[in-house]
Amino acid sequence: MGVINPMLHHNESEWSAERPEAYEHHARGKSAAPWAIVVILAVAVGALVYYGYHTVKIQDLRITQIFGNQGTLSTLGQRADAAETKLHDLADDWQVMAQRVTKVESRAAADIKETRRYAETLTQQLHQQMTAEMESRTSSLDARLRQVESEQADERAQMAQVEANLKQDISAVHEENDRDLSGVRQQEETNARGVSAISQKLERERIDFELAKGQTEELVPGISLRIRGMNPAYQRYHGALWLLQDHRTVWLRDQSVHEPVRFFHKNGGEPYELVVTDVTKNAVVGYLLAPVKPKAAAVALVGQQTSIDASAHE
Repeated sequence: MGVINPMLHHNESEWSAERPEAYEHHARGKSAAPWAIVVILAVAVGALVYYGYHTVKIQDLRITQIFGNQGTLSTLGQRADAAETKLHDLADDWQVMAQRVTKVESRAAADIKETRRYAETLTQQLHQQMTAEMESRTSSLDARLRQVESEQADERAQMAQVEANLKQDISAVHEENDRDLSGVRQQEETNARGVSAISQKLERERIDFELAKGQTEELVPGISLRIRGMNPAYQRYHGALWLLQDHRTVWLRDQSVHEPVRFFHKNGGEPYELVVTDVTKNAVVGYLLAPVKPKAAAVALVGQQTSIDASAHE
């Protein structure tokens, strides 16, 4: 169109699919308003003309009586003619106004049509733009999702490799522990054989025992052993030896297995030897090597660091 309507100059984001109908309704409301004013003015003028004419008719006789001459009546007639001319001019102006209103309506209808077409074009462009943007975002999300899945697959592979390495390390540690334990057992057996050989050489009597925590047992006459505590994990124990005839207690503090505890007679002679071979959850297992002819009184030497406590028997 040749005429640029300011109503068309809006941002594209302000348009939607429903706004052209609202605009058309608003334009129709605006075009109906002048017609309503014209009708009201016509009714008012008609009423005034009718009232004036009726009044002139009724008051004609009175005016003639008041003024009493033809000149006055002529003047009034001229004034009435002038008023009628003005009324005709006003009616012509109303026709011109009606024509202008018709033109405004035509222009408004054309503007509405153009506006609707422009809104439809904007809506289609917006739809295409949104579709393209959604496709772009979807492609980006798909690519990101594939990347995340690939990273997760790599992480799972790394975790599987770490788990396999950890299992190998654990197996190696178990094998090494088994070898160490086998060596310790072999060493125990060797020590036991050595002790047995020594006991045979010294002509000693071997008294085996197995005592639970808190249990007391007389190993030979005059010598009793009491176990006060044990630690199977570290193969250690503690307790006390009671020498009855001498009324002395030999405390066994944090002793290890295969660590001999030697006793000597008060007046000399061959020693006694206490050896613990195993500490379990339930008992302490070992033996006592005693001379063939044991003495009543004895003095204790517990390994290299065992102290002798002369306290009374608990």
